[in-house]
Amino acid sequence: MNHETELFRRYLDGKAGPEEKRLLLDYLKNHEGAREELLPAYTRWADEMGNNFNPYTSLDNVLGRLSRRRTMWVPVLAVAAAAIAALFIINPFHRNQGASIPNAEAELYTWPESEKPEVLLADGQVVCSESIEMQISCTGSGIRIDGQDYAIPSTSKAQCLVTVPYGHRAFVQFADGSVVHMNSHSRILFPLSFGKERSLRMTGEALFDVSRDEKRPFTVETGNVCVRVLGTRFLVSGNREETHRVALVSGSVNVSVGDSNDQSVTLVPNQMYTLDSNGKINIEDVPDIHGLYDWADGVYRADGTSMQELLAFLSRYYGESIECGPSIAEIACTGTLNLRATVSEMLSDLAMIFPITSHRQNGVWFVSISSK
Repeated sequence: MNHETELFRRYLDGKAGPEEKRLLLDYLKNHEGAREELLPAYTRWADEMGNNFNPYTSLDNVLGRLSRRRTMWVPVLAVAAAAIAALFIINPFHRNQGASIPNAEAELYTWPESEKPEVLLADGQVVCSESIEMQISCTGSGIRIDGQDYAIPSTSKAQCLVTVPYGHRAFVQFADGSVVHMNSHSRILFPLSFGKERSLRMTGEALFDVSRDEKRPFTVETGNVCVRVLGTRFLVSGNREETHRVALVSGSVNVSVGDSNDQSVTLVPNQMYTLDSNGKINIEDVPDIHGLYDWADGVYRADGTSMQELLAFLSRYYGESIECGPSIAEIACTGTLNLRATVSEMLSDLAMIFPITSHRQNGVWFVSISSK
């Protein structure tokens, strides 16, 4: 597999970073044989995804991301769109042109990344948000996204997928009045209207406020971890690569792994459950549990936090590589940062407070002591 083919594979998987996307677009623009060279890679990829996968979902995401780039990228867009579209047209998976809700759990993890918050509606329509924090609410006749109503049959079978990229958040109000604050780099799949059960699937991190319903427990699944509540406030986070955790703010939750009742745990307020990649379970008390979800208020609060820890949080939140020089790693930081800023703005603000400087090279931010 040559370098360009590997880039294209990462692009299709939604794993390519900004610099990789730029290199791929340059390749599509300047190399006449790009289509022929990339076609075998796409064919193998489509075969691996299976018959349930709809390639137009990825095409829509690709074109949507490209079209939102700066003006200087527009000439490249036409070439990239033509090259990629040509690959899809001759592939047998082009029959359905509407995006489809993911069926299997694996599809939720591998869903294509986007640069802005998106909602995939039950009818296949994709709605993109321009907000830092997208606002969503289920209505009697459909769903409202950032103040705009979309009419969709409100049944327990009609589901929606919310995708929140790095550096963004979303607020979702479900049909039963329960709400969820979605953190950066998260996805939630939920029904427009709950039936006999209230259940959803997610990956990433989210803070739930669940309306109490004695007859219908509220269930959240992430990986093989299942959280069941009647009505409470709790935090859930985890994906395939990271430790899963559930932190209880108020009320009571039951956490289980797979179908095993032997690993079922009931938490009390200010407790956090963690399940690592080796299957080890740990329960710990967290006195300042509110500090775990400051992001839900759009802020990051530091109280003597080291510069290294602060930059590690920003790296996770914005999905950017940030390296910290040893001379500033232990600088103590106290204050509140506004997560509505970009990573560049955030680092500039920090440079006004602390003796640091930052620059970006080859897709990596380097933060070090300032010479001034």
